[in-house]
Amino acid sequence: MILRGIRFGSVHQASGVTNFDGNGWWYHHPLRPFGLNFRGSTFVAKTTTLEARAGNMPLKKDGKTPKEWIPKSIIVKRKDRVALNAVSLSGPGLEFIIEQGWWQNQLRPFLVSVMSLEKTAEDRLYELKAIFEQLTAAYRYEKFLADWGVQVNLSCPNGGLDPHSLAEEALPVLNLADKTLSANIPVMLKFGPEVHPESMLKIGRHPRLDAICVFNTMPFGKQAQWTERTSPIDWKRLFGTDDPQKSPMAKRFPGFAGGLSGAPLLPLLIEWLERARKANFLKPICGGGGILCPEDAEKVSHAGADAVFLGSIAFLAPRQVRKTIRHGNVHFGTANGLFRPREHVLD
Repeated sequence: MILRGIRFGSVHQASGVTNFDGNGWWYHHPLRPFGLNFRGSTFVAKTTTLEARAGNMPLKKDGKTPKEWIPKSIIVKRKDRVALNAVSLSGPGLEFIIEQGWWQNQLRPFLVSVMSLEKTAEDRLYELKAIFEQLTAAYRYEKFLADWGVQVNLSCPNGGLDPHSLAEEALPVLNLADKTLSANIPVMLKFGPEVHPESMLKIGRHPRLDAICVFNTMPFGKQAQWTERTSPIDWKRLFGTDDPQKSPMAKRFPGFAGGLSGAPLLPLLIEWLERARKANFLKPICGGGGILCPEDAEKVSHAGADAVFLGSIAFLAPRQVRKTIRHGNVHFGTANGLFRPREHVLD
């Protein structure tokens, strides 16, 4: 996937799967020799908000280490190949991250993921403006070793916002990026499985959109209303209920039903990609959701994705991570972006 002349590679990480800095989480290190190794994939930082946010996964003062050994905001059911999370964008805030130099020291092209969780559309755009301005300032005055782009999260179900409403803000966000974000920084928008594939056509014509990313997690108890052939998610079999107020996550964190990742999203993703391409959506697509082995990544590619991203595979099928990355890079016919110090340009 090449965006604005930057080679981002064929296999990306889901935002946050290797933390804010790309070094992973504590359980990655002992399992790395057994296949839980994201080398060869494109780093996508954990989604950050403008200001620090406690969320439901408390972090230590370093801004990246969970205080809980096993975070209560994540439920993993390996037998069913699903996970439910309500992390709710816990993080130290954009300024803190930039000050740490985690992104400046990346050696390969990567993506920064950002989001606003303000209550109104107007306030969300106002906060995104501040985020874009801060990123542009960092791009101009900080010394980055690699090129990078911005992934704008318009779909997180754990911030108390309606993903449908967020998707409707795509065009205003792109207009804002066109005015406030450096023209050299690619923009990728990330959507959830609720959005209709044909709703992307108008968004895809915007000149500031470089690519889209699908899917984020599915809000608990919800179904994709656009599907014509994929079986609905069997919430009752997986969790004993389809009522968001009674979800196992809501019992831990009232008001947070959680978002589903894992195997049930894969058939939805494949159908979505096929329909988007059939409707003549032409911009690059990074597809992910339920990819748990090399064969899954290949199916997503055949359905119309230009690149794939891996997330829940890290805890649902960790032995498959390295294999899937290798297979994905070979299958797409491109290697991950090689180290190339970028020219430091004031634009």
